[in-house]
Amino acid sequence: MPRRPLTEPERERMRQRILDATEELFDANGVGAVSMRAIGARVGLAASALYAYFPTKLDLIHALWRGAMVEMEGRFRCLSEQEPDPIRAVVLLGRAHAEFALEQPARFRLLFLTSPEKIDAAFVAADHYQSAYQLLRNRIAEAIAQRRLVITDAELAAQTLCSSIYGVLALALTHKTFLTHPTRLLVETVIQTLVRGMVRGGDGG
Repeated sequence: MPRRPLTEPERERMRQRILDATEELFDANGVGAVSMRAIGARVGLAASALYAYFPTKLDLIHALWRGAMVEMEGRFRCLSEQEPDPIRAVVLLGRAHAEFALEQPARFRLLFLTSPEKIDAAFVAADHYQSAYQLLRNRIAEAIAQRRLVITDAELAAQTLCSSIYGVLALALTHKTFLTHPTRLLVETVIQTLVRGMVRGGDGG
């Protein structure tokens, strides 16, 4: 007796199972080391059946990357919209990067610790301006427009803050023995030090 076709909700549940399994394998072994066969085995599907959901491994990686970015951006947008003061918003957004990385390490690794060439550099570049990064940059630009910062280049300020936070998070996820203080404390110290240094009068909000 032939197996009945899956309903659309069943297909969506299986698609999510595939994404979850892939995320776990990527976090444990790295993007380059995971095969479609290994992913299929994880969810009980033959590789040929897996292709019905994701025609190529790259399609699967793109779906994971986009899903992670959408979740991250959604969190950050909600925080930003609830905070009218741009300087306090920048502090909150900086902290949110750490929370996302510590709660979702596999997704953070995929977004920020995986070479764009392994994901598809053109794909990553195309999605850049929809990223959570722009929310941070825009709030910094807002503070600059209010003449509350000593720095006048929003891109420079945003990249300095992000790269410093990501440096702590990368060490926390890949070289834990190097760090002798809690990750959140290190991130908070980076945020307060940099933001206070940028704000006129040293008030970091």
